[in-house]
Amino acid sequence: MDSIRILVVDDEALIRHGLLSLLSKEKFVKEIHEASNAIEFREQLAKHPIDLVLLDMKLPGTKGLELLKEVQRANSEIRVIGLTGMEGVELIINLLKSGIHGIVFKLDGYGEIVRTIQGVLKDGHYFQPKITNIIQANSHRWDHIPPVSLSRQENELLQAIGNGLTTKEIARQTRMTESTIETYRVRLIKKLEVTNTAALLAYAYRNGIL
Repeated sequence: MDSIRILVVDDEALIRHGLLSLLSKEKFVKEIHEASNAIEFREQLAKHPIDLVLLDMKLPGTKGLELLKEVQRANSEIRVIGLTGMEGVELIINLLKSGIHGIVFKLDGYGEIVRTIQGVLKDGHYFQPKITNIIQANSHRWDHIPPVSLSRQENELLQAIGNGLTTKEIARQTRMTESTIETYRVRLIKKLEVTNTAALLAYAYRNGIL
């Protein structure tokens, strides 16, 4: 196996430093770099040739899906493995549809990270049984899975609902009418294919939107 240059992107210092320490001892690692946010991520991509990115799916101020698209635009040869503490089916399928090469749940541990890296280097992609089970269980609705990327206005509405604000309070905060806020809420429920506001919040937390 050829040695590779890895970029670890995670805002949690303990996880990031732990991965740097462990991966630096692996024979297949030539260089290893780190980033804790989107700005550092872009700086590292511009400064160093990178073969593989370990990308946290929930970073402050941005989403992993957005950075995945940036990597693909910058260099389609770079392999990307998503690191996530969330197990929302919608998130996983949107990552798969976006062309990610592997996915590791943070609770799976370091051994699974190494297996995924080795699988991606060998075959171009690697998905553990937990991921392939999600693919199989949702193959019939693959093209109808709702997106996890929302507009700024939709995100603001979700944040307000998550903070327990009433329609009247949200309207006052956003300087919109109550009927407009209610229209946006109904549209968001339809867009994410959930049944009510409680399910809307559950979706948002499950997929790292809140």
